[in-house]
Amino acid sequence: MNVEIRKSQSCEFASALTQENMKEYYERRNIQWNTEQFTKSWKEFENFDIYFESKLVGVLRFSYGNSNCYIRDFQIESNVQGKGIGKYCLNYTTRFAKDRGDNCIKLRVFSENPAVRL
Repeated sequence: MNVEIRKSQSCEFASALTQENMKEYYERRNIQWNTEQFTKSWKEFENFDIYFESKLVGVLRFSYGNSNCYIRDFQIESNVQGKGIGKYCLNYTTRFAKDRGDNCIKLRVFSENPAVRL
């Protein structure tokens, strides 16, 4: 499998993908997308792009605190989901957090999101 994770260069791509992937959850809870808040978080978090077969297909975003690595956002385009990219990214996250010296990796998701199994 040809997956690469690189420091992110595009807040716009991440914002658009996150809006698309989270649309159903936001609508269900009557949450409005806040571009200003996303842009602010972009500057505060560590952001990575996910490439599959040399094509930008996702974003992985982290924050840190109290010896924890927080997965703040983990989005993959729907047309390439189910190909093992997510598993690769979770393995990457585990190595990344361990190398940083973090004790725990945390992820919050909506209760009906399939990512809850992670």
